[in-house]
Amino acid sequence: MGFNIKNNYGTNIDNHDGGIINLRMGRDGRWAADAEEAEIVEEVEAAGDDVSLPENEEKLTGVLASDEAMRYWKLLQEAGFVDECYQLKPETTRKQAMYIAEVFAERLGIGSKWKTFERLWGISNLAQEKWDFQQTGTLPSRSKEIDRIFED
Repeated sequence: MGFNIKNNYGTNIDNHDGGIINLRMGRDGRWAADAEEAEIVEEVEAAGDDVSLPENEEKLTGVLASDEAMRYWKLLQEAGFVDECYQLKPETTRKQAMYIAEVFAERLGIGSKWKTFERLWGISNLAQEKWDFQQTGTLPSRSKEIDRIFED
């Protein structure tokens, strides 16, 4: 059994015979893979810029797919924070992602905000970003724009 993960962040990843590959996003926004008992069986050239996710591969469920949420998603897309699959655009910073997750969760009444958005966006440690924000008291860039998106 094997699978091939196509992504917008670099080369494709092939996994055969049930090996484990853990993907993590570093603070610089780049993806890295950790593999248990991995060996290179075939080297392939990186795919070009033509690699893309199938349309709307990320399906929203529950409160994130509500009418109110979809209005916010549309405004976030128009402002350039997320793409059409509700994923963060490369230019969206981790601090902005934390701020969006916090305000979004507050507006929709999401209890486990960090876990919800970390899972959706494939990132981790948004709570750490919040802690850093609390320590410095400095809002992320474009925070006023984010606030306007979530105004009623």
